[in-house]
Amino acid sequence: MSPLRITLTACLLLAFSHSQAQKDSVWQTLRRPVNSIKKAENTITRSSAKADSIIQTVQDIPLKYIWQVDKKIDKYSDRITSKTEKTLAKLSKWENKIKSLLERVSPETAAKLFAPGQMSFGLMLQKLKEGKSVVKNYKAQYNTYLDKLSTGLKYIESEKASLEGKYVKPITEATRKIDKLEDEISNSEAVQKFIKERKKQLIDEAVKYIGKSKYMAKINKESYYYVETLRNYKQIFSDPKKAEETALSILNKIPAFKAFTEKNSMLSSLFGSASTDVTAQSMAGLQTRAGINSLLEDRVASGGPNAKEIISQNIQAAQAALSELKAKLPTGGSSTDAIPDFKPNEQKTKTFLQRLEYSANYQFGKANKLLPATIDIGLSCGYKLNNKSIIGIGASYKMGFGSIDHISITHQGLGLRSYIDWKLKKQFYVSGGFEMNQQAGFKNVRELRNYDQWQQAGLIGISKKISLKTKLVKSTKFQLLFDCLYNQHIPITQPIIFRVGYQL
Repeated sequence: MSPLRITLTACLLLAFSHSQAQKDSVWQTLRRPVNSIKKAENTITRSSAKADSIIQTVQDIPLKYIWQVDKKIDKYSDRITSKTEKTLAKLSKWENKIKSLLERVSPETAAKLFAPGQMSFGLMLQKLKEGKSVVKNYKAQYNTYLDKLSTGLKYIESEKASLEGKYVKPITEATRKIDKLEDEISNSEAVQKFIKERKKQLIDEAVKYIGKSKYMAKINKESYYYVETLRNYKQIFSDPKKAEETALSILNKIPAFKAFTEKNSMLSSLFGSASTDVTAQSMAGLQTRAGINSLLEDRVASGGPNAKEIISQNIQAAQAALSELKAKLPTGGSSTDAIPDFKPNEQKTKTFLQRLEYSANYQFGKANKLLPATIDIGLSCGYKLNNKSIIGIGASYKMGFGSIDHISITHQGLGLRSYIDWKLKKQFYVSGGFEMNQQAGFKNVRELRNYDQWQQAGLIGISKKISLKTKLVKSTKFQLLFDCLYNQHIPITQPIIFRVGYQL
């Protein structure tokens, strides 16, 4: 019966009803369909509000996040491509040197190693420059950070119809780049695998004719640094920024994103999504935990009354032996399948900015008849050549503050510095440096152009660094230096210099 007919019938019944009970009964009959309609309207309103809330939550993701991720992908991609091409170029150069040596002593071996159909470093480099896939159907190792990043970008792109226009182009571009990056990572890992196999092939075939050639040693070193450098690039890329953490926290609050992740993430493609029904047929033939435990108990019981104690002792001995082997492995994140036969320089696997070291220091100067009491404030930037040596440059400002009787702040000079620190033992370093200092007071910058007022200083001494666990300062540096040119200064300055510095 339609709502209109119900209403007309109710009116007629009310007109002819004489008792209040009959009237109440009619009103209740009338209200039932009306209440149902109101409930349906409220349900629709709540669903619409929930949908609007989800859309608003996606729009709360800062646009800075997408720009930041786009820039981060570009930098990582450029680093991978550049390092891979440079490494293959060097390996190809040294490989050709080995070929020349083999052609003299064993032409048959040279023809075998460098046959037309044989993949070499040079051919691998050519394939990469042409944009071809290095190894077909090669899957890169699973990367948790890359999986979350890719899944988040793809989900935002799937919701771009409900986003503002300013989001559409950046998110589409970032998603395209993340797909391309996954292919580049697969290529780089395939190159690592090929370098390892090709190096082994050259060693097995060529060493018996040309011995331990210096070119073979260079190939070994370069291949090691290539793997470690890519590992460092991966760690830099996998370090989430504040905008990324904010975006991820917003996405995790959306129920639809969790369902999207279960169906579209890399992990779900490897093991199947959580919503996939696992039937008994698909599990047929697999051993269960209960079955394995029962089997172990039967084997232990058949070994006699002391079987459990013997097995426990053997397990402890095996764990101790395994710990000893782990202790012998090199530190620094090196893979066990690429243990170098040389002492690597860990700084060569880092970026230029990672090898820079910033520091600040100060020193006090005593007052005399010609000069007031001073304090030298210096800033320096050093470059780590290796784990033991640092070279750097810096500048200093000399401020005069008079004496206790008469405090007066004045400009007493500037200085330019160069230095080198070489690790002697543990926390001690041998330090040296050459400086140019303007010791005369000045009132404006023009007075600094008078080069006759600049004095030279040659420093040598001992430094000690003490590590600190603070966010601002990494270590404290105490220096005791001797100025070899102090007696050439006018007026003569103090020969012994004590400085306190801080690595930032």
